[in-house]
Amino acid sequence: MTKRSDIIDNSDRYITRDTPKGLVYTDNLGWIDLGHANPTGAERLWQQMVMPNGGDDTWFEVNYHQSMSTHVFGTGITTGIYRRFLVRRGLSEHVLQGVALSIFMGTSHQFESLQNFWPYIVVTDSGYSAEDLVSNFFGFCQAVNYADYTAYLHICPKEKAYRIWDHYGPVGEYKNKSVLPLIFPDPIEKTDDLKPYSGTLPIFMSSITPVAGPEYVHELRL
Repeated sequence: MTKRSDIIDNSDRYITRDTPKGLVYTDNLGWIDLGHANPTGAERLWQQMVMPNGGDDTWFEVNYHQSMSTHVFGTGITTGIYRRFLVRRGLSEHVLQGVALSIFMGTSHQFESLQNFWPYIVVTDSGYSAEDLVSNFFGFCQAVNYADYTAYLHICPKEKAYRIWDHYGPVGEYKNKSVLPLIFPDPIEKTDDLKPYSGTLPIFMSSITPVAGPEYVHELRL
């Protein structure tokens, strides 16, 4: 659950792909949760794609999960989405990226949906919070392209981020089931139509498209 106190900018620390946590507001991708944008989880998935293990001469196995720990009614709970797949051997790197994105985003949607149900919805508004999927996707692109794209984030000073948070309310109140960013106009502009709107993705986040056909990947039920 993202809080106002999570807001940072480059005056707090120099933000890189490995910054473990914090919330920033950017002019091009809206709110970005640096925990979600950290590429570590996507890197583990991508490593399995480019260095396949197990399976047979036609398919190899991939395991991927997203999890969370929280307290519900005073009890600590760890839960998540755990999935297994068979991926066809011999695919090009570009197709492998599309397969990995299908696995990654499919799991992300299941995980966000999980947070929208009891008992988690009682203690958190994180399910499909406006920043979640775009932050996840940003981290995925960093992982599969072996890149640090934080320089492409137009990170705003905390003062602007605070204005946006205080005017529109907590980001978790705005739900976004798309990887397209939700942009919040700066209230200092004082226009009559200050409403969040869907932005566009930069080029480096538009070059990979999901590939989920049965000829490429099969999910194995746990």
